[in-house]
Amino acid sequence: MSVSQLGYLGISTTSPDMWLDIAINVLGMQLRDEKGSGGEQYLRMDGMHHRVAIHKGDKDDLLYAGWQVADEKQLESLCNKLAAQGITVEEGSEADCVDRGVHSLFRFRDPEGYANELFVRPLFDDLPFQPSLPIAGFVTGDLGLGHVVRHCKDHNALAEFYRSILGFKTSDHIVFGDMDATFMRCNKRHHSLALINESIGHSAGDTNHFMIEMQSITDVGRIYDIVLQRGLPIIMTLGQHSNDETISFYFVSPSGFGVEVGAKGLLVDDENWSVKTFSSTRIWGHLFPHERENKE
Repeated sequence: MSVSQLGYLGISTTSPDMWLDIAINVLGMQLRDEKGSGGEQYLRMDGMHHRVAIHKGDKDDLLYAGWQVADEKQLESLCNKLAAQGITVEEGSEADCVDRGVHSLFRFRDPEGYANELFVRPLFDDLPFQPSLPIAGFVTGDLGLGHVVRHCKDHNALAEFYRSILGFKTSDHIVFGDMDATFMRCNKRHHSLALINESIGHSAGDTNHFMIEMQSITDVGRIYDIVLQRGLPIIMTLGQHSNDETISFYFVSPSGFGVEVGAKGLLVDDENWSVKTFSSTRIWGHLFPHERENKE
């Protein structure tokens, strides 16, 4: 039994207007007209009711990650496995399900405190997705929203939790300087979740970034231009990753964690895949600010 995709993300922010501006006018997501019961605002990336929810709050953080499960039987099985490990599982109310646009959901926190939701039967809109920018659209569908990367005190132990309880598979590792990361998949996308040790300038409990994948590499370039024109802080320049071969760049979101915009990520064939360990995050590009300064 396994989750099947990263279905949606909830973001808590003290600056909801800034987040909506970035999501709509930089990334090309579509804003829904209606709001949730708590005033949250919804952003579409495809036919689903929404993929991202913006919650106004007193902190800036990733509030929750929603993981889709194939059916109610698998949902019950995963909840039982969580409970058997001493993890508190809370069933979402009918109002919660309406807010998320799903048939049913359960909430839990992983051993390091990250909030997760398991859900089945997401609601799909009767109106076609209309991106807010002239872009080809996002790579979602059965692959899900994209991926999320998080810092933790013991990333090896947390990776084992996601493997043994939620059915993730390890795609590969990157050990580079002080960084030790495990990349994990729940479908053919190279990774929907990555876990990184806390010793690279972040604390456990921090979100490093989330990633969205564009259908066209040209759209990655166009969004990169918009980010540069606006003067948004760049975390890493345009480049290509060593492990999943995605061509992407990173910038700082209004919440302080990163947003990766990429294209052409690897799809994993389980029958022919072998887990590797890489000694660098990049094939080319992906320069950090201090590296750009040294090159100028």
